Amino acid sequence: MGLQLQSIERLHLGLLAAAVCVAYATGWLAPLSLLLGGAVMGANVWLMRQLAARLFTGERRQPGFVLAAMLGKFAIFVGLLTALFWRVPLDPLAFGVGATQLLVACVITALRQPAALAHN
Repeated sequence: MGLQLQSIERLHLGLLAAAVCVAYATGWLAPLSLLLGGAVMGANVWLMRQLAARLFTGERRQPGFVLAAMLGKFAIFVGLLTALFWRVPLDPLAFGVGATQLLVACVITALRQPAALAHN
């Protein structure tokens, strides 16, 4: 599972870099907003992976602490996004395209996995 998540993160970075280059070359979307959208999603999935690793593979499982950390992370994440949209002039379409690059990476990684064998 860890290797699959790392491959999703690597593919996400590649897709994001390609999308930013295309946005810069064509001028169709704001490259900085696109990059910021992808960076926010990438940071979010990385933080969730770190929290999950501490919950499932930690020597001392502390589900209460992990739950509190997860709720705190989401509260900070939503607060930062709200502040970001109110204070920084962002192109919402470019931000959304950047944020969806992670979903595209997840779908591509899932499609590249070998199909499970059907019951004979």
